[in-house]
Amino acid sequence: MPDRILLGSAPRPTDGTLLAKRIRKLMIAAEPARIECTAHIEAVLDGPDIARLDLDLTGYVLGDEHDRDRSRIEPQGAPVASEEGVLRDLRVHAAPMRVSGADVTLDLALQGVPVRWIDTDAGELAVELGDPSGERPVHGSLRLAVPEQQLGDAVRALAEPILQEHGVHLSRLDLELEAVTPRQVRIHADAKVRKGLLGASAHGSATATVDDAMGLVLSDIRLDSGNPLVAAMLAVARGRIQGLEGQRFDLATELPPGISVEDVRVAVDRDVVIEARLA
Repeated sequence: MPDRILLGSAPRPTDGTLLAKRIRKLMIAAEPARIECTAHIEAVLDGPDIARLDLDLTGYVLGDEHDRDRSRIEPQGAPVASEEGVLRDLRVHAAPMRVSGADVTLDLALQGVPVRWIDTDAGELAVELGDPSGERPVHGSLRLAVPEQQLGDAVRALAEPILQEHGVHLSRLDLELEAVTPRQVRIHADAKVRKGLLGASAHGSATATVDDAMGLVLSDIRLDSGNPLVAAMLAVARGRIQGLEGQRFDLATELPPGISVEDVRVAVDRDVVIEARLA
């Protein structure tokens, strides 16, 4: 997602219906096939504030990042004027939408998201999501569900462009998740990788635990391959990865100011379900 999102021509709309039409055009531009957007979009404006924005993205197909023509979703001109506002209430629902080849069921609610309307020297209008602060925090909740059998392909689609920059091709990734408790997940991964003429399978596993103080801890980290050459290459990465063993990432305080995770839960059945609540 770009930092600044193109919303047509300046000036900013003063009517929620016009804003909804511009968001619909943006969604069509963000989908590589340029198909008609059937999402339900409702917006209410109050001056520079977006009092309410409801998006029902059921059936929407979000293309991979490398398939997107960024010139259609990002402003090309330089900023010449701006106006501050707040997205007071955002609701996003999808049952499901398609993201990187996976069927994602989503319910998201956010309140108090800072926004900035930007006019450019090319006559464009862009919107930028601002940074919350301790004085003006963002509140909300998230429920996200993905079929477990689709999770590996989705993660592979997201990771592959990054790996290709290092000459590594990831042709297969199978993920298996086991919810030990609502706050502890055991992750098993089997992958088939290729670098140059060398190709082999690699295996990894780890346990992720969220404690009562919203600290994330990784443990029991393992990374190996049945191919001796690949195993030797992985030995270097293994040392770095296992350096994360036991380290604690404080979800409650180490996120950007104004964003604090109050609770997180994970369940695994046919779907991997993640629920989180912002303080």
